[in-house]
Amino acid sequence: MHRTSLAVRIALCAFLSVASGGCFWVTTKAEGKTLRRKVDTLEEQAAKQEQALPKLQEVLEQATKLLARNSADIGLQVGSLSEEMKSLNGLVQEAKRLTEEVRDASARQEQRLQALENRVAAMETRSVATQKTAAQLWDEGNGALKAGRYEDARTALRQLLVKYPSDERADDAQMARGEAYYKEKKYQESLGEFQRVFEKYPDSSLADDSAYRAGEAAEQLKWCTDARAYFGLLLQRWPKSDLIKKAKARDAELKKAAKDKKKCQAEK
Repeated sequence: MHRTSLAVRIALCAFLSVASGGCFWVTTKAEGKTLRRKVDTLEEQAAKQEQALPKLQEVLEQATKLLARNSADIGLQVGSLSEEMKSLNGLVQEAKRLTEEVRDASARQEQRLQALENRVAAMETRSVATQKTAAQLWDEGNGALKAGRYEDARTALRQLLVKYPSDERADDAQMARGEAYYKEKKYQESLGEFQRVFEKYPDSSLADDSAYRAGEAAEQLKWCTDARAYFGLLLQRWPKSDLIKKAKARDAELKKAAKDKKKCQAEK
């Protein structure tokens, strides 16, 4: 019915348009009510949206304030972290400086000790009526070492090192001095002698052996950290050494025993 009347009106409008040059849209009473309801609905929805607008505005303002407050808090936290990082960096630099000072002091002490030993050896050498050759001093020192006369061995070997520092047996003499101390269980002294081998003769075939023996001496002193450092040095500098497997095994064992006070203790 509705569709029929609409079609009739359209046709009538078309006829009138031709006849009179214009047409006006005519709505029924039912259609007017429908349009009114739609308009009322739209106005009601618009009114609700207008009522909700202040609440939305308030929520937006609160969110803006919260965001600003959080941003400020984050800024303070970032600033605090930055200050802490600066402080930590300062502590690291100070630790590095102290480490360098200790290392330099240790090196100076080592130099003074070596100079004193050289002076003693020089005096001992001058006191000998007959000047001995490097070969003779080596044979004397090596023979005394094998015979268990460790002090005599060290004396002869020291004379060799002082008088003939460039002799081909100098690295052997230095290593043998370490062994002489080690045999007497003077592990701290032996450690120093072994260390001089790879420091003074880095290209020697005994360099890797001396690092390993220094590690063993440190282990005897229960200086596990130092011992691991010597074994680690061997692994780093002489990766093709025959002692690699043994060094890895000792390092692993010491790592496990790090908290065992019977096996490891702080250096004195």
